[in-house]
Amino acid sequence: MRAAREFGCFYLRHSLHQDAVALARAFFARREEEKRSLAIAGSPHFRGYSEMRNERDWREQIHFGREEVSGEGLRGPNLWPGDGAWREAVLAVMGELETVGRAVLERFGPLMPAEEDAYVLLKMIHYYGSREARAGVAAHVDFSWVTLVAQDATGGLEICTPMGEWVAAPCVEGTLVVNLGEILQYATGGLYQATPHRVMTGERSRVSLPFFLNPSLDRVVSVVEAGEHVHRVLRPAPLHFGEEEWKRKGLGVWCAGCC
Repeated sequence: MRAAREFGCFYLRHSLHQDAVALARAFFARREEEKRSLAIAGSPHFRGYSEMRNERDWREQIHFGREEVSGEGLRGPNLWPGDGAWREAVLAVMGELETVGRAVLERFGPLMPAEEDAYVLLKMIHYYGSREARAGVAAHVDFSWVTLVAQDATGGLEICTPMGEWVAAPCVEGTLVVNLGEILQYATGGLYQATPHRVMTGERSRVSLPFFLNPSLDRVVSVVEAGEHVHRVLRPAPLHFGEEEWKRKGLGVWCAGCC
């Protein structure tokens, strides 16, 4: 657990890596018209395809959540291309990643009951190549319990050490990168730190698949005492995950300092 305490990031051995990357490559190789027909703008549940070409984002991506026949707000069906076998393979990957993510989270204490209906999100991301080094996604921390990342061998993922130094987190065959999220940092009172990370692009494009394990949308997360008691006067208020996630998705408030 030393890496989790000091860096908020570590590698986890898992054979899913290659299959997940291959599924993403197959999607991004589809015709532009087909991808754009799945535009996230057409989903009231914030699922689907989008493109970003600006100073902080240089990528295309597609979002998938837990498949639900109907729903409202952040619950509901995904948008899928017309390929049943590909769809089933993606759902299988998501199921396996949720199992792995829950097992990882258990190592940090009783934070999420086994019966809790976690809010999960899988992003398939294709970072465009660029003649000049630039941000594929700007520095940020994930709003999650934990995030599992499968990535190709292109490179570009970087994490910030506690000393403020950016270091590469390259692909290691047969592993997933685990980033600790902001919710885990909050719930443990800062015992574990969320991992600041970014992606820098080069001439070669890059594919990655971050999987975000989150509390249930109905869950109120409180700070859990961990380790030796520390006297405090001011304590953080309980965090209602669904309300905070709706601010990010529905209202566009993705950063308290910038929005």
